[in-house]
Formats: sequence, structure tokens, C-alpha cells
Amino acid sequence: MSKIIGVTEARSKLRKILDDISKEREPYVLTRGSKPEAVIIPYEEYLAIEERAKKLWNERFELALKKSRALFNEWLRKRGYDPEKLTEEEVERIIRSA
Repeated sequence: MSKIIGVTEARSKLRKILDDISKEREPYVLTRGSKPEAVIIPYEEYLAIEERAKKLWNERFELALKKSRALFNEWLRKRGYDPEKLTEEEVERIIRSA
């Protein structure tokens, strides 16, 4: 469960907050005017989140690339080309003339 603390109070208790986060591994939600503004989490948790985000981005990129290749190959076939037999130069020429 996250601990909620106002920014003003957090300023005066920052050392204690950091100790709590390190020991208890629980995030602190910082509020300003009762509105959540930020979260302080353990550094290891931050690294794990960053790694998951990077992995997800890479998976999405690879999927988009795979779909793009399939669509491009379909486009080439509709125009009478065999994508497997084209050189990079031929593909470039086809794209430029499209």
C-alpha cells in the first residue's frame, strides 16, 4: 500500500521517507493541494519498470515491422513483383517510382 504525503511535509521528512522506501519497499505518493503529483519508488523498482517498458516497446516495434513487411510484400505482389527475388536496389527503384 502506498503512503501518501503532502509536498510540504515531504520536504521536512525527505531523509525519513527515503529510509522508509529503502527498508519497506513501499512507494510514497506526493500530493500538492490534495492532488497526487508524483510517486517516489525504490530505485530497483524503477529499473524494473524501465526494463519492462523497453521490452514492451521492442516487442511492439518488432510486430509493427513484421506487419509492415507483410503489407509491403503484398503490395509488391499486387504489382507483379516477387519480393523474394528483388534486390535492395530494385526495391528502392520501385519505391521511388511509386
